[in-house]
Amino acid sequence: MSDQQTWDVAIVGGGIIGLSCAFELARRQYRVVVIERDEPGQHASRVAAGLLGTASLPVGEGDNIFPLKLDSLRRFPEYIAKVESIGRRGAGYRMEGTLWVARDAEEDEQLEALHEKRTQLGLRSVRISGPEIFPVEPELATGLAGGLLVDEDVQVDPRRLLEALKRGVRNVRATLLTRSQAIGGEFDEAAEVWTVHVRGQDVAEEVEPIRANNVLITAGPWCDDIVAARGESRTPLSPTGVGPVKGQLLRMRGPRVIDRVVRTSNVSLAQRRDGELIVASTKEPEAGWNLTPTAEAREELLDRASGLLTRIRELDLEEHSVGLRPAVADHMPIIGPAGRPGLWIATGHFQHGILLAPSTAFWLAQAIESGEVPELLKPYGVDRLGQTQPSMEAAR
Repeated sequence: MSDQQTWDVAIVGGGIIGLSCAFELARRQYRVVVIERDEPGQHASRVAAGLLGTASLPVGEGDNIFPLKLDSLRRFPEYIAKVESIGRRGAGYRMEGTLWVARDAEEDEQLEALHEKRTQLGLRSVRISGPEIFPVEPELATGLAGGLLVDEDVQVDPRRLLEALKRGVRNVRATLLTRSQAIGGEFDEAAEVWTVHVRGQDVAEEVEPIRANNVLITAGPWCDDIVAARGESRTPLSPTGVGPVKGQLLRMRGPRVIDRVVRTSNVSLAQRRDGELIVASTKEPEAGWNLTPTAEAREELLDRASGLLTRIRELDLEEHSVGLRPAVADHMPIIGPAGRPGLWIATGHFQHGILLAPSTAFWLAQAIESGEVPELLKPYGVDRLGQTQPSMEAAR
């Protein structure tokens, strides 16, 4: 690649957010290059469950990102249609909805509160009694206290979505630089252009300069490594505070047992059409960068799941998956300009990366085109963190 070429946008990080932004921008005729230190989508995006909706328990948790979640959920049909059409692959997109289940009277009160909250917001949901659960999902345990049907929720298979998205990105003529690390960068104020220094995984490889009018950092929990003060070419700006939250989930396989996503406040189940059943997931903010699957987490997830689906232990355990979700202290994403001309950031999506990909990509593309921050993104700006925000710096 010639170091004389100037890209419209260089994206550092090739997970679901980076790839979705590349896809949206390239469709708008921007010349886009994605710089990914491994293979695209190999981290949290590949491990995600792909269960998409706006509801959460307890009521009120996550409401600070509700408008963005709702906007993105409503964009999903068009997003999927474009990705599947241009990427020429199915993404495992399904619209059977979610059945929230209460195991006791206290949880049933939580579902009633959730139903009332959704009604106030003009969203649809249907309350059902314990006995009415059986016709909906006959394999679920008996004696459940009640349920809530949310038909607008959807699900997607993140691994299939990533394959379609990678093909789609290439088919709209964006460039993917894999196994390439951003090891520094600077902004030329006179030329109003960024130079990102990129090197392959072999430290002996020659460093290649990538010139771009805009740089978008979408490196998940590694964003602060990218903006950390290393090397000679740096602008000393403060980090975001984004870090990893370990999550573990199980991939089981067996005969068809459920049709909808089935959820409680501490476990979610979903079965793909090929028989894979997802049991999701743990949240371990104290685990740091540890990617080791644990027997304790496996048993915890199976115990939670067996309270809903008594046959769960009859299925084969195919994979015990571990991922690191990017999060900041308020569990809101950081999306928008990052304190220097042409510098943008999208990280901290926590457990909503798949869900928020369509809105993040659409509204960031709007911002880059117009130079103005869209109203919907303003609550998620870096300014709320009370810090000067990141520059392009050495990646891990």
